[in-house]
Amino acid sequence: MEMELSAATLLFVFLISLPILVTLLSHKTTPTSKKRRPPGPWNLPLIGSQLHFFKSHSPGVFRDLANKYGPVMFLRMGQIDTVVISSPAAAQEVLREKDVIFASRPSIVVSEVFTYGNLDVGFSPYGAYWRTLRKLCTVELLSAKMVRQFAPIRDNETLSLIRNIQAAGRGGEPVTNLASLLLACSNSITAKAAFGQVCSKELRDKFLRSIAVAMSFSGGFTVGDVFPSLRFIDVVTGLRRSMWRARHQLDDVFDKIIAGCEAQRGDDLLSVLLRIRDKGELEFPIGTTNVKAILLVIYS
Repeated sequence: MEMELSAATLLFVFLISLPILVTLLSHKTTPTSKKRRPPGPWNLPLIGSQLHFFKSHSPGVFRDLANKYGPVMFLRMGQIDTVVISSPAAAQEVLREKDVIFASRPSIVVSEVFTYGNLDVGFSPYGAYWRTLRKLCTVELLSAKMVRQFAPIRDNETLSLIRNIQAAGRGGEPVTNLASLLLACSNSITAKAAFGQVCSKELRDKFLRSIAVAMSFSGGFTVGDVFPSLRFIDVVTGLRRSMWRARHQLDDVFDKIIAGCEAQRGDDLLSVLLRIRDKGELEFPIGTTNVKAILLVIYS
């Protein structure tokens, strides 16, 4: 029995290691690697420059490396080529003078799963679709008129927060759960502005719990984000399956909220988006999936 278990373990390790070994042996210098790059520290195969960050905290390492290699520095984080900017002049050139070139964010596993293939304004690539979303958000969703319209919601929830703090501090006791009270107030304001009064408290609570689960995956990078050739590891470890399970739970709540809003439209953000979807007058017409992705930005 022990011999069989050992053989099975060795076979499993071999099958996992084989793609990694093939990736390392088949790695060749690509045309892009021959291009002129900014100065930077030495790199190791597979892990790149990450060995420099094992010694101390990242901010101190970035400072020391920038002092040595200059304000524009090249790092390879795993298999991802990265340029680090650490001076006001270089930052101005990147963020203002050449902002269009650097406008798009890299796609990561979490954004692909939870923003429906990067359909939100935060992770969608810069282009006509992104400009349509930005115009939609600034003109329709976050305009001064909409901000004033939601003032009663903010006032009521703020008063409720004050009452809760007073109740928690009765008898001169310190308020130990202030952070949770503030978070609950913020979530309630956002949920009521997004979904209106049609959405029940039970559905709002389910949605917030689903969002909390989704946000728990966004605290860092996956193996596939740093090592694109090893994305299969996220599948083997079950990480992708857990992400998709959380996404499906979020979708179920979303569908119930949207169904209620379809039956009774109001002045909330979801109703505004559904009216725009039905009109189909945008340069890039949006569907229900786009509506979900746009609303997720509000909570992220």
